[in-house]
Amino acid sequence: IPFFLLSLIPIFLTLPFFFSESERPSNSGPELVCGRRLLEVGLSRAGLETAGLNAFSAHLADLRCSSHQEANGTVWFQVERREGSCGNTLTTNSSHAIYSNSLFIYQVHNVSFTRPVSIPFSCAYPLDTESSLDVAVAPYLPVEGGVSGIGSKASASMSLYHNSNYTEPYPAGQRVTLPLGSVLHVGVSVNETETERFVVVLDNCYATHSPNPDDPMRYFIIQNKCPSDRTQVRVEESGSSLEARFSALLFLFQGDYRDVFLHCSLSLCDQRSSSCTPLCSRRRRSRSISSSVPLNPVTIGPISWTWSLD
Repeated sequence: IPFFLLSLIPIFLTLPFFFSESERPSNSGPELVCGRRLLEVGLSRAGLETAGLNAFSAHLADLRCSSHQEANGTVWFQVERREGSCGNTLTTNSSHAIYSNSLFIYQVHNVSFTRPVSIPFSCAYPLDTESSLDVAVAPYLPVEGGVSGIGSKASASMSLYHNSNYTEPYPAGQRVTLPLGSVLHVGVSVNETETERFVVVLDNCYATHSPNPDDPMRYFIIQNKCPSDRTQVRVEESGSSLEARFSALLFLFQGDYRDVFLHCSLSLCDQRSSSCTPLCSRRRRSRSISSSVPLNPVTIGPISWTWSLD
């Protein structure tokens, strides 16, 4: 069976449990959809039957995972985007988290012991987050010659909270007016399915007088994963879960009385391959974490100041 390598086209929508028939892509070769929650592989029933293979006999690496649905001549198989689900493997490199699996397809009227045809597939998701034969056999999933695609980047959100309990956020998108010297309680959360493997790290957080995170006029609150001034900033959580928190005192930045916007650049870190908790001392800032990859920056504001709450 010829294999087809799909173009690496990002998929940005959260997928339903199954596509409707009108939503299914149409193609003669294997098709792959890399969703935020699901990976789906479509096989041409006619093409497989021409090659003497039974599309309905297919299963994933875990042979218990064989459920399928046919639409417009294509037989679709799906698997949850999670390590270990139906035999999924998860690997990370300097830029992506890669989920891999394989479909195994048997011959039509298969009545004897025959080796199935394998169609490997993999989905790479931006993070901005070995076998030996002795006595045991370690199965692995080859990806060369299969189908591959790219899914969407993990999404993050940031909120300003009323107090240190981080339970009551200020309304998003509205101006918040606070007295000078107030404590800003800032929380960050990342939407990621691999909650046991990846954690979010606060790389840089800074204040500007515009909503543009690329504004060159900035005042750093956290820089290189560490507080810029320990007397003004406290990092309460970073590199331990998919949530991060810090507190900072509100004063005039660069002596300017204009509104303030807060921005944070983040990264996802793979706990299995690196130590993800930043090490900050008074003399040394935390170095970059090799298995961390940047996410899109997040912004909150505007925050305006007043002399008192009255």
